[in-house]
Amino acid sequence: MSKKTTIAGLPEYDRPYEKLELSGASSLTDSELLAVLIRSGTKEDNALTVSRELLRQFDGSIKNVFSGGISELRAVKGIGKVKALQIKAVAEACRRIGADDCPRLATAEDIDAVGRFLSADFGYESKELFKCVLLDTRLRVLGIRLVSQGALNGTLVHPREVFSDAVRELCYGVIVAHNHPGGSLAPSQNDIALTGRLVSAGQILGIQMLDHFIVTRTSYVSFKRLGIIDNILKHL
Repeated sequence: MSKKTTIAGLPEYDRPYEKLELSGASSLTDSELLAVLIRSGTKEDNALTVSRELLRQFDGSIKNVFSGGISELRAVKGIGKVKALQIKAVAEACRRIGADDCPRLATAEDIDAVGRFLSADFGYESKELFKCVLLDTRLRVLGIRLVSQGALNGTLVHPREVFSDAVRELCYGVIVAHNHPGGSLAPSQNDIALTGRLVSAGQILGIQMLDHFIVTRTSYVSFKRLGIIDNILKHL
């Protein structure tokens, strides 16, 4: 049996820790960054080899690695529970840093500003989440509430859960949003039917259901812009 090559046995310029110390983190490749993060490999493969396989399993994207679920990460040989949790902890740290750098959503007057904010806020999530943006009469944001979270195949949302905080806060209107972990921006028939129920419930409560966004890691779509909201209102 051939003896595995350890990181210490690699040429100095190929050792992630040494490169990090001598040249800074920006000098590291994605696989080297992951090797530093996971620290150790297996009996057969060093951390660098495990990291390369991890990237390969996630289409060569370190962003996909950080967005992966714990079970998906653990499916890669050499990534156990602790390493998977370490990766998710770093991913969350990156998200919080990014959130601090991202301007807060103050008003909902600009559809694109709302879409960009919501995409950055939770478009990366591996589970489907449903959120509600509470608005006053000047479309200023009073708060953003998590309404529901579910498995990858969908989430259950009831109008009373969407509007409960809006009624309590005496809101003029709401915008709702959910993410599509699979990356598709196409509204499903269930998405459209739910939007119809929420618009109808809002009319009864005197609270405007102004828009519904689908968000992904990189983009968003507005039901208002697609004409879905106006079409629903025409048939009420």
